[in-house]
Amino acid sequence: MKKKNAISKYLTPNELKALDTLVAKINKMWRGAKFKLFGSKVTGRFDEESDIDVLVLLPCKVTREIENRIVDMVFYINLQFGANISALIFSDEEWNNSPVSVLPIHYFIEKEGISL
Repeated sequence: MKKKNAISKYLTPNELKALDTLVAKINKMWRGAKFKLFGSKVTGRFDEESDIDVLVLLPCKVTREIENRIVDMVFYINLQFGANISALIFSDEEWNNSPVSVLPIHYFIEKEGISL
């Protein structure tokens, strides 16, 4: 699988397991969620202190409660797998149709990000 090869190029086996676990848990709670890996782990410009940047797009409004649930989930997954995932969380609607859509981070994630 091309996508898996591109993702696994710079990620350790434990980091891959952590990402798979995160995607599975979020998809179980919010069907239709989308994910993009971005940042230094995609471009290859990382060091031993780099995190794993993941954009999480939910098919619903992201409330503070939802955001906290995902942040807690990421925390425990990081502990379980010795990973360092950082999640950027938006609703799909907000990501594509709000002022966020014109920010530089949006451009770079859409340009360099890899869908999971």
